[in-house]
Formats: sequence, C-alpha cells, structure tokens
Amino acid sequence: MLIIAYSCQIQRIKNEWTKEVFGDADNLTEEKVDEVLKKFLEDFKQGSLETKGWPKTGGAYVLSKAAMNAYTRILAKNYPTLTINCVCPGYVINAITGNTGLLTAEEGAASVVKLALLPNGSPSGQFYHRTEVSSFWLVLCYVV
Repeated sequence: MLIIAYSCQIQRIKNEWTKEVFGDADNLTEEKVDEVLKKFLEDFKQGSLETKGWPKTGGAYVLSKAAMNAYTRILAKNYPTLTINCVCPGYVINAITGNTGLLTAEEGAASVVKLALLPNGSPSGQFYHRTEVSSFWLVLCYVV
C-alpha cells in the first residue's frame, strides 16, 4: 500500500502533547490519533486553536497530514507482512500546485511507481520524499 503525500511542515504545530503522541511511534495507536483529532476539533469549535498551540492557518490540513502519517506507521506495525509507506512525489506541476511545480507529472509518478513496486520484505512504515526515506516530522502526507 502506498500513500501519496504533499509537503506540509509539522513545525507549524506548537501543541507539545500532539507532537508527543505523533512522535511516539512505538506506542502509537489509532485511538491516540483519534484523540488528538477530537481535541483539535473541540478546540476549533471553541475558537481556541491558536491559544492551544494549533496552527494559525491551515490547521485542519496540517493535522490531517500528521494523522495520515501516524496511521501509516500503525498500519505497517499491524500488518508486518505488507509493505506500507507514504511518499511525497515532489513538487509536481499539476492543478494542486497551480501548475507551479518543478517536476513533470511523469517525474513525480516515477518515484511513486518505483516505491509501489518494492518487493516483499522492503522497509515499511516509512515516509519517502521521492525515493529517499525522510523524517515523518519534515513532511506529512495524505491518501489519494
């Protein structure tokens, strides 16, 4: 399973509890991720995102990427016989980037296809920027 990703900086989240939950890969569970998302929604409804350390703009976008990243790690741990990873294909020229990307669709797709064809036993629960393993904290992802 491959999850396609686009860039978003985790540093925009100042909420330390959230960083701790998402950063503790060994103890990460779906319930913990859901708890973070519920807290974000609660703070959103109360109009207290900024005071609670959530991103000032694009908070839902940033949290959705962090959650997808976390779910990728959880899936990889729960299904060790599968290879489950996230990938950012790079800054691709397309409608999402307003056609301002640096890579052609073919160049972006090449890294996705390469990773989708990884053989059994390949690293799992990883985040790739193009074809290189990257930190979950640098770039977040979402399913396409």
